[in-house]
Amino acid sequence: MALAMHSTLTVSCDSSNEQRGPTLVHSTGVESYRIQPEIIRILQQSCTNEKLSDDEKGVQCTDPPAHILQVFKNAGFTVTAETTSGGRKLWILTKTSEGGTANDDEGADDQEEEEEEEEE
Repeated sequence: MALAMHSTLTVSCDSSNEQRGPTLVHSTGVESYRIQPEIIRILQQSCTNEKLSDDEKGVQCTDPPAHILQVFKNAGFTVTAETTSGGRKLWILTKTSEGGTANDDEGADDQEEEEEEEEE
């Protein structure tokens, strides 16, 4: 299942924990999933499974929001709104693209190539 051509997700954290996390990626309302499998895959590529946990509102990662936001930006998402509400800092991210996650895979390949070059 590829991401829809227009995908939106919400990332948040307690306002007092903005520098250190944890960070919550909110449920997207996809039937039978709290978070779309493609979103989980994006998170797993940059965060170990030990840092990810199920939450009643989505998936929580122990990493700070800045890292999670960068992960999604690298996957083609753009921060379209940022606000504070009820003691939480929230970011709304949107991805508008054709071809689902094809661009994500290319980005991962580029990162692997860069890592290989650094090792040499």
